[in-house]
Amino acid sequence: MNIELEKRQIVEELNYVSDEWVLKAIKRLLNLDNEDDVPEEHKQILADRIKKHKSGQAKIVDWDEAKGRLLGDK
Repeated sequence: MNIELEKRQIVEELNYVSDEWVLKAIKRLLNLDNEDDVPEEHKQILADRIKKHKSGQAKIVDWDEAKGRLLGDK
């Protein structure tokens, strides 16, 4: 495999990419995206939930129970 040839091919093909999501994915893969898609408020909620889970304060539901609730079985 010729790495330099592969890189040139990829760069050439990028000239024809018009899909915004493909470009965003490539930027993410290359760690070029400086965007933080997750608001601080959401990060704090997640941190609080993880803390409660680790301390045993969170009510845990296994998959079968959750599935049953979603399907109206319980």
